[in-house]
Amino acid sequence: MSTEPKTTSKAIPNKVTARAVHKRMRAEGASHYALGCFYKDMLTRRLWSSQSDLARSLEISKSNISKAIALTRIPMEVVEAVGGAKHVSFRIGELLLSAIDKFGAAIFISRVREAVRAGFVALDDILEFAVFDRLPRPTPRAVRVRLARDKKSLRLDIPDLDQLLPHLSDLEEFIVRNFIFFKIGLSDRQNAAAESAQRRLRMAASRAKVGPPNIKPRREV
Repeated sequence: MSTEPKTTSKAIPNKVTARAVHKRMRAEGASHYALGCFYKDMLTRRLWSSQSDLARSLEISKSNISKAIALTRIPMEVVEAVGGAKHVSFRIGELLLSAIDKFGAAIFISRVREAVRAGFVALDDILEFAVFDRLPRPTPRAVRVRLARDKKSLRLDIPDLDQLLPHLSDLEEFIVRNFIFFKIGLSDRQNAAAESAQRRLRMAASRAKVGPPNIKPRREV
């Protein structure tokens, strides 16, 4: 579900309201794409006569307004295909527009979906496949360890578990062996930290016994 700030033409009757809406959108972290739609709508409705006038009134650069408006050329189907407007930065937008001009929106959306089905997770990897027709190495999903509901055991979430089912005994042996090494390393770190703390205490006690240096008073002439 989109979290972009919502604006409508009816809700913005004049420049004062438009400036307030724009300030709120930026404070709420509106995407470049959403801001581009806002700028384009304000110009279409003739609240401002040009991008230069709009930039001066909203106190932002004309370059940013121009780049944001350019993003509105990207069809909403493409925006949704790459994960939503929050992902359409200026850099990503340039890549998307280049790909749309090269392949057409329908073919590009198909290529993005194909990349997702192939296992690509990171947006840069998806775009590398869809825009440049390259095959980046799929980003492996991370193994996660969580505390179980009983608060006495751990839950291990493993992606693609079906591939490991025939090898559960080997996996169990691997986990047990590495868990032992982990506990040994943890114990070593704890012992080292305790020894370091004891050394600091001994040094502090030694300095306290020595006391301040004996300074002879200066004799006035």
